[in-house]
Amino acid sequence: MSDHYFYTVSDIQPLGPQALRLSLRADDGRGMPIRAGQFFSLRLPDGAERSYSLACAPRADGGLEAQIRLRDGGRCSEWLRREALPGQRLRLTGPYGDCVWQPPAPEEPVLMLATGTGIAPLYAMLAELDAGGGDWPEIDLYWGADRPEALYLEKELAALAARRPTLRFIPVLAAAPADWVGERGRVQHAAADRHPDLSRARVYACGAPAMVDEARRLLTESCGLPEARFHADAFAPAQPIAASGAETLAIRWRREDGQWLALPADAGSRLADALAAAGLVLPVCGGQAACGACRVAISPDWLERLPEPARREQRLLAALDAPHPRHRLACQITLHPGLNGLQAGIRP
Repeated sequence: MSDHYFYTVSDIQPLGPQALRLSLRADDGRGMPIRAGQFFSLRLPDGAERSYSLACAPRADGGLEAQIRLRDGGRCSEWLRREALPGQRLRLTGPYGDCVWQPPAPEEPVLMLATGTGIAPLYAMLAELDAGGGDWPEIDLYWGADRPEALYLEKELAALAARRPTLRFIPVLAAAPADWVGERGRVQHAAADRHPDLSRARVYACGAPAMVDEARRLLTESCGLPEARFHADAFAPAQPIAASGAETLAIRWRREDGQWLALPADAGSRLADALAAAGLVLPVCGGQAACGACRVAISPDWLERLPEPARREQRLLAALDAPHPRHRLACQITLHPGLNGLQAGIRP
C-alpha cells in the first residue's frame, strides 16, 4: 500500500473556461516521492477520493500541482468552485502509476498523445526534462481537444517547442472551427498518419480510456510499435453509475481480524466499486489495471470461478510487491449473479 501525506492548498488558478490548476504544499516540507508521469489520490473534506496526475516537475520541497477539469455536478469540481480555499489541509495517498519517462535509446523517437487534462503528466515529464538541461530526443507531442479554448497550455507548449527544436507540438481538434489551420480529428489518427513506421519508437498516452485503448491497438497493429514501448495511464469517471434495475448481489469481505463483512453490489459493476463504496480500496486508476491499489486476495473456492486475468493484469500483479497466486485486481472483476457471495479479503 502507498503511504499517506498531508498537504495544504496553496493556490487555485483558472486554466481556461473548464479547468484549473490546484497547487499543494507539503506540510512536512518533503511530501511524497512522486515521479513525473505518476498520480496521487486526494481525499476531499467529505471523504470522497479523487486521483490526479502530477502536473509539474517533481520538487525538492514536495510541492504538487494538478490540472483539474471542472465537471458540472462533480464532487471535486463543486468543492473547488464553492468551498476550496488556500490554507485548507488535505490528506493524500500515493504515488501511483508506472507511466514514467524512460530514457530513450539513441535514435529512438518519442511520441506523446494526450486528450483533455491528460496533458498534465506529459507536461510534467517535459518540465522535468527542461529543468535538467542537456540534449533532448526527437519528441512529437499530440494534444487533442474539441475546441481551441480547451487547449489551455497551448502558448506554454508552443514556447517550449520554440526553445527545444527537437520538440514538435501538434494540437488536434475534433470539432475545429473553419479558420483552424492545425490538425483535425483524433490524436491517435493524426499520430498514425504522420508516423506509419513506429518500430523503433516509444509512445506515452494519457487521457480518455477510449483514446488510449484505440491508440494502443492502432499504433501496435498498423504502425509496428512494440507493445512494450506503449506506456499509458487512462482515467475513467470516479464511480460508474449502476444500470437501472440491476440485480443486487452480496460480497463477503474478510477483515484483518478474521471477521466477515457483507457488502452490497450491483450485477454488472466491478468488485472495486463495491469495495470503494465501503472505503476498503481506492479506485485510483479508474479500472485501467495501472496502479495495483485495488489488489485483493480471492478465497480459493471462488478463484476458479473467475476468468483468467488478462495479460495486462498478469503483468501488473507480477510486478507488485509480495505477489501471490490468489491475488487479483478488483477493478478487473465484473460481477454477475454467478458471483453472488464472492469471498475476498486483505492480501495474505
